[in-house]
Amino acid sequence: MENDFGIGNLFGRRFIMLSLIYFIIGTLWMGPLNTLMPGPSSGLAGSVYDTAHWHVVFVGFIAFFIIGSVYYIAPRIGGRDLYSRRLASLHFWASNILFPLAVVFYVMLSIVYESVLNSPSLNTSNLPSGLLIDYIIALVIMFVGIGFQGLLAYNIFMTVRIKPVTEHA
Repeated sequence: MENDFGIGNLFGRRFIMLSLIYFIIGTLWMGPLNTLMPGPSSGLAGSVYDTAHWHVVFVGFIAFFIIGSVYYIAPRIGGRDLYSRRLASLHFWASNILFPLAVVFYVMLSIVYESVLNSPSLNTSNLPSGLLIDYIIALVIMFVGIGFQGLLAYNIFMTVRIKPVTEHA
């Protein structure tokens, strides 16, 4: 077999297997937990646990499944193995450290500041000083995690780019 696409297969399988773990966590554990024990309100869209549940299902399961599929399919489209194992590995580990960290940090942040965020007299003069710092940390985690998706884009682009024609018919 000329090309078995080993790196693409490896990271495709890793992301897909991890997406199934997030599916199990999001649907079989967080879904019933959210129904049985509705948590504090996030002030915007239901409870904190509801928001975390949807992030785990949509990002952890659906987005990671799509990423795994892209890693698996792109080498076949490009006719060669994945451009960089190092970029794929960095993308995998960064995504799977930062995503759960962001979900857990968001839930903790919402629980800690629940009374402040849902106060009818909420204004900037009575906000705790740590709230701004905590939200900045949450935004940094989120944007760094999103930025790591650029590794996927670059790796896939370099894998499927048009090869120079060197053969003559």
